[in-house]
Amino acid sequence: MNPTRRQYLRLGMGLGVLAAYPSLSAAVVDSAMRDAAARINWRERSLIGFGTTLWLRAGDASADKAEAALEQSVKLLRQIEAQMSLFDEHSAISRLNRSGELRKPSIQMRKVIDLSSKISSGSGGAFDITMQPLWTAWARAQAESRLPTERELQLARERVNWRALEVSDARILLKKGMSLSMNGIAQGCAADALRAQMQVMGIQHAMLDTGETAVLGMAPGGSPWRFGIEDAHIKQTTPSQAATVPGGYALATSSDAHTTFTDDRVHHHILDPRTGDSPQWWSSVTVMAKSAALADALTKVFFMLPPQQIQQAATHWHVAVILQDKQGRWRRVNA
Repeated sequence: MNPTRRQYLRLGMGLGVLAAYPSLSAAVVDSAMRDAAARINWRERSLIGFGTTLWLRAGDASADKAEAALEQSVKLLRQIEAQMSLFDEHSAISRLNRSGELRKPSIQMRKVIDLSSKISSGSGGAFDITMQPLWTAWARAQAESRLPTERELQLARERVNWRALEVSDARILLKKGMSLSMNGIAQGCAADALRAQMQVMGIQHAMLDTGETAVLGMAPGGSPWRFGIEDAHIKQTTPSQAATVPGGYALATSSDAHTTFTDDRVHHHILDPRTGDSPQWWSSVTVMAKSAALADALTKVFFMLPPQQIQQAATHWHVAVILQDKQGRWRRVNA
């Protein structure tokens, strides 16, 4: 994940505020919301995690309560990294990939694998956390200034199979040559976990950007949370492309703009586990869902789909999707 390709927060751009107050005038609603927003104390943390810059914000009438919630969020985030981050050579997933076995895996790890398996099944294998051998093949070839051979990709594909994972309370076992990557879902899982902890602590307004973003309540100023979406072709956000995210929802984006294996972006870090290469329809996919983990994983699923299948998939997964194609054209689809 690269901070320059992720969603960027835009405040003061609220839409649809009056829908919740149909009997009140705009002036009364605006005044009430401003008064309520003025009583909220906002605190924030910026930190490095999962190999990128993360941003956490919490708002509450009590500044001390907001500070305490952020402190607990940072602790929880580090626990999740220690389980799922490939950027940490001592993490549980790194140790699993080295040895092929992880004894007494955490409940958190098992839950992520269970969710991943359900998404793999529902997408026909378009999402697969066992795809790390493909990434390794491409990275190795890139280090040698070449593309991987068909034989190298074939060997890697033979080691990609989410159904072959053996998971129990006692252990996770990989078949020979297999390795996992949770880079396509771990940051979303972290956002979900931090949001749930905020709710337990009584925080009603928050923005948890762990690489993918989950929100609660309202943004500072009393407006809905609104995020600009990067144009993958010019590598910056534009006013014409933004998403309003209701409290309790999440937003995730995947893009071909920054992590590539070739300068023309034909081959990039979003790899189809079934073919071993990058799909060619989209440059950017943003998914809004109630779960950040689901949104995170589905950005990869939608990347694999041709245009004529997008609406059906959005309806199937009950999500909203914003896509930019290889020609720079935008498309928005609701469930």
